[in-house]
Amino acid sequence: MGVALFGVVIMVFFLVQTSVFIRGVLRHSPDLTRDGFSFSLLNDPRLNERMSDLMLNGDLIAEVAIWSGAVCTLLILITVRWWKRGHTASFLGLRMPHWKQILLWLGAFILLGLVIEVLAHFVPAFRTDFMERVIASTTNLTWLILGVGIIAPLFEEFLLRGLLFGSMRHMFEEHTTVALTAGVFALMHMQYDAAVMLLILPMGVVLGYARSRSGSLLVPILLHTVNNLVTVLLP
Repeated sequence: MGVALFGVVIMVFFLVQTSVFIRGVLRHSPDLTRDGFSFSLLNDPRLNERMSDLMLNGDLIAEVAIWSGAVCTLLILITVRWWKRGHTASFLGLRMPHWKQILLWLGAFILLGLVIEVLAHFVPAFRTDFMERVIASTTNLTWLILGVGIIAPLFEEFLLRGLLFGSMRHMFEEHTTVALTAGVFALMHMQYDAAVMLLILPMGVVLGYARSRSGSLLVPILLHTVNNLVTVLLP
């Protein structure tokens, strides 16, 4: 059931992302919508060209992140509540962690971040200007912070370290579960080059163990949110 719900959420996520992004592209392309919207417009090569041009537009990325993240986080909460009833909180890990656990995993995550920064400094393949290009094109940094810095990590943690982690633990032991969720986490960041995705993989491993060892989803949410906020504010 958990894997099936995960599949449904992923499907809804991509549908919302695609529809919001296309809607935003059309809003930026009055020449395409002069005669009104029609489904035949989706086959117009000019639309594909505009989509490619706006792929890194900060305003569109913020809008897509806010809508898809908010809708799908709510969907996870509703469906897991329907499935698990009174065990929803324990299944998702919705409990307050001990402050020592927060400090421990925050320290581990910061250390990993420093290692990644050093690797990126000395190995050009590990560098990316993705966020710099996104920020350069945004007209509303507040919305970008809300979408990419807060809502996106909140959704990803509810999806991966909440729904998927809880489901995988019914079938696998801790280390396998952490590895599987970390792998999916890396694959969800295909906007980056393969080399950069290799750096994202250990981040997913740390987030997975933070969830497992602390017993709380709030710990990886905090770590992931801090990481994204730093990425937006100090790309």
